Amino acid sequence: MKQKYSLMIADIQIGVVTDADPAYVERLVGILDRKMREINLKSRLCSKHEAALLCALEFCADKLAMTDENEELAERCEKYGAVLESFKAQTADLTNKLEELKKENEVLRSLISGAPAQEAVAENVPSPTQLFAEIAEDATNKVVAPAPEEEDPATSRSRVGSMFDLLSFNDF
Repeated sequence: MKQKYSLMIADIQIGVVTDADPAYVERLVGILDRKMREINLKSRLCSKHEAALLCALEFCADKLAMTDENEELAERCEKYGAVLESFKAQTADLTNKLEELKKENEVLRSLISGAPAQEAVAENVPSPTQLFAEIAEDATNKVVAPAPEEEDPATSRSRVGSMFDLLSFNDF
């Protein structure tokens, strides 16, 4: 419901009709009155109408700056939302992989302990006989490098020792 207000701002009488709350209107009047008095104190040559125009310019500039900041924050929010969705998808993938690894771990533990697995074996997990066959095949296919022969320290010289032999004083 609209109400009519008679306002006094920097000794200027003005009538306003608005549906705003009276406390809100008084708050606005207080802010504008203080700002206009500040401008008049800084510049005595400035009239009250010029002070009102300067206040209007300042408030419009503030509103534009806040609008620009609001748009920038909305863009950031959209970008962060996209990043969040990406992280949610990655989390879901990692959760699925973790569940698969848990099943594989259970199968391997049951193989080691000899107890049957509690859950059904996934399709991509080999059966115990296949797993043992793969392990045995890997073990036979690996070429074991022969151990290095140990040299007799009394008859062999290290590389450093042979270098010093080259630089000995006996050769001169």
